[in-house]
Amino acid sequence: MPANLRKYYKRSRKLILTRYSKLKDENKKACDLMLLYNDDLRLAHCLREWFYEICQSEKYSYQRIAFWDWVKAAEKSGIPAFEKCAKTFRNWSEGILNAFKYKYTNGPTEGYNNKIKVLKRISFGMKNFKRFRTRIIHCSI
Repeated sequence: MPANLRKYYKRSRKLILTRYSKLKDENKKACDLMLLYNDDLRLAHCLREWFYEICQSEKYSYQRIAFWDWVKAAEKSGIPAFEKCAKTFRNWSEGILNAFKYKYTNGPTEGYNNKIKVLKRISFGMKNFKRFRTRIIHCSI
């Protein structure tokens, strides 16, 4: 690849990382041009967009079938990162499919844990445990 194209790729990395559906028309053309030069990049971009589509779908029946199709496609892609991801998804498929089905995550719990850890760091040396506990409860509401 010529040096000027390599610089273009480096500066336009954000185009490839942004969801294709959210790009404006001129940016879609630029993204398409970038994807024409490399087959692996085009395949990786396609797999990523497909997985986002699966995650945002409302029908669990479609998600379940498409998820397994995606895992098979990622395993056959020949891209080591996607092969490793597909292996991980296959191992954790029960939990991933349950997340699709029930729409619950442990995100709020992780957020509260993070708040408590930050408070512990800030409150280093606080001697009164009751006051520390009250502060955690107050910040968590």
